[in-house]
Amino acid sequence: MTEKKSGVDYVKKMWSNIYIRNIIYAVLFCVAIVFASKWFLSCFTRHGENFPVPDFSGMNVEDVKQMAAESNLKVEINDSLFVSSSPAGAVLDQHPKANAHVKKGRTIYLTVNCIMPKKVEVPNVVGYSLRQAVAVLASKGVKTGRITYQPDMAMNNVIGQISKDVETNRFVTFSANDENITATVFLGDEIELIAGLGNNPDESYTQVPDVTGKNINEAKSILIESYLNTGKIIYDSTIKTEEDKRNSVVKNQYPGAYIQRSLGDNVDITMTVKL
Repeated sequence: MTEKKSGVDYVKKMWSNIYIRNIIYAVLFCVAIVFASKWFLSCFTRHGENFPVPDFSGMNVEDVKQMAAESNLKVEINDSLFVSSSPAGAVLDQHPKANAHVKKGRTIYLTVNCIMPKKVEVPNVVGYSLRQAVAVLASKGVKTGRITYQPDMAMNNVIGQISKDVETNRFVTFSANDENITATVFLGDEIELIAGLGNNPDESYTQVPDVTGKNINEAKSILIESYLNTGKIIYDSTIKTEEDKRNSVVKNQYPGAYIQRSLGDNVDITMTVKL
């Protein structure tokens, strides 16, 4: 009994010390604050209440807004691009990405395809070297499409170009003798060029470049620089959405790299999102 009384007396003596008592109060207060903060944050952020973001790629903006409202999400158009292969007003990209887990009320930022793409007048590049022509078209926001070769003494010089005029919906052919011909296209449209084959059969071949690991635009540019065309574009099973297509790279090519082919030949490519 004496030892127990001594222990109780010791505790009472300690508790009677105002400094020790204040330290204990402070520790208990800090512990309470920590637990209260965790509880408050858990309630405020609705801890654990999250769900995957729907995949909006390729959808019309109005449909996206309706689906987002049903999922208690907000959407905001953050940027717009022009991609000729996608419908006007379609979603090209989103952030957060599809299947990312978010909480209710989160804003999803969208990149959409322009509804009214900008129109540009096609420059006449007949008489230019093929490399010059490609550069001039690119400076106007126009892409070089298919290159066809015809017998002509001007080796790899542009002897004609074909553009689809968006005002008349007709194809317009440019030639060296028609300097006043004009055509209007959408920004990013492709123009077909006709180049001279030259008179030396030994110079009518080129080496196929290696385009594996390149995105579609890079691959097309590299092939054009080697006087070749992009043939079939095959998307493998890893590509399921429009966003996957935009993020894909060349997995395989046929013919393979470093093989000699005739000018203007096709190179087929297979695209993937995983190498």
